[in-house]
Amino acid sequence: MNINIVKGTHDIFDDDARAFEYIEMVLKAVAEMYSFQQMRTPILEHTELFTRSVGESSDIVRKEMYTFLDKGDRSVTLRPELTAGVMRSIVTNKLYATKDLPIKAYYVGPAFRYERPQAGRFRQFNQFGIESVGVSSPYHDLECIMMGYDALRLLGFKNINLKINSLGDQESRNRYREALKEYFAKHIDDMCADCKERFNINPLRILDCKVPNDQKIAEGAPKMQDYLTPEAKARFEIITKTLDEYEIPYEIDNSLVRGLDYYSHIIFEFHYTTANGLNVGAVGAGGHYDNLLSEVGGPSLSGVGLALGIERLFAVMKDDNLLKNEKLDTDLYVMPIGEDSIKDAFGIAQILRANAYKVEICLENKSFKQLFKRAENMNAKLAVIVGENEIKNNEVVLKDLHTQKQVTIPLSNLLNTLDLMFMEGEEEHHHCDCGCEDEHHHHEEE
Repeated sequence: MNINIVKGTHDIFDDDARAFEYIEMVLKAVAEMYSFQQMRTPILEHTELFTRSVGESSDIVRKEMYTFLDKGDRSVTLRPELTAGVMRSIVTNKLYATKDLPIKAYYVGPAFRYERPQAGRFRQFNQFGIESVGVSSPYHDLECIMMGYDALRLLGFKNINLKINSLGDQESRNRYREALKEYFAKHIDDMCADCKERFNINPLRILDCKVPNDQKIAEGAPKMQDYLTPEAKARFEIITKTLDEYEIPYEIDNSLVRGLDYYSHIIFEFHYTTANGLNVGAVGAGGHYDNLLSEVGGPSLSGVGLALGIERLFAVMKDDNLLKNEKLDTDLYVMPIGEDSIKDAFGIAQILRANAYKVEICLENKSFKQLFKRAENMNAKLAVIVGENEIKNNEVVLKDLHTQKQVTIPLSNLLNTLDLMFMEGEEEHHHCDCGCEDEHHHHEEE
């Protein structure tokens, strides 16, 4: 029986898995620079968590959640996003009462949405994000935006277009919702079924519709900026002026509403244009929220968050040649010559591994040609050859697989020899890559 992979999921292995790990490592490092601490929450949560926090009108809740009854007849859901789980954890563990505010958490892990599979979109995908909960200052919103901007820059993204909008406070949104209802009432009969449903639940979500005809109608809709209260307007101005001061380019996008119902005040998306001029759309997004924690049973504390899809980042970075060479290089390939040498070679490999060398060993009786082919496939730097004569004389043969030079050394001197060889190799690598020669040449030209 041939068991295929579940539709909309994907396997990640070898070089791609190392690329994913590299992306996550950079994101974690930047989050920790901003003093965010890691939080891991369950993949499975009670369904009510998402209906209450993400919102009944969002496409995620209406169409995309993996929800089922467990054996105790309880409705549970595979998390469609990770923010709600962080909020639930803050409440469950009373972190709002035991930790200094804001609570600054970052997360990375899989999420699940029943979407139509397409390029770069999966039903199981990996998400990285941050949440800063407990302080309502616009500077916390700025900190979140800047952390995302720094992370993308460190991953190699250059042409980043930050799109921002303000959804204002509750009074702003109430006024704006009424204005939208009045406008769309005249057009709703000509719009898609989703928009008809959104019209009754949350008309702001109509602005997020991807149907071309509906987008054209939405272009003539009232703008949120015209309905902001003075307080909401002043808060938004602090953010725009500070972004100007730090020379972070941004664009105010009145159609930006985001796909989740819990946002208020600033919302943002990082869009990217490749080196070839291709606009790939959003690579990360987030925003401010006021009532999310209280929605899941906690106190009324504001927060701000940001999420980036790892698959999305990987695909864009791969297409735009932003990924480093993530091949796993093997330091040493141990080659036993003949079946009788395998035991001794195995012992040597274990000693080398205990001294932090990346080692592969062939534990089968293979010809010289096959052994060297395997070593080449592993991108090994050196071969450690162990045959009958070497065992008898307490020696090994070291062969540089790039220069083809080889030397026979006493087994007792193996570690010292390797340490010296790898240290010299690192110095040569540093000499080649530091750019000092180019800089010297540049100064000579001046």
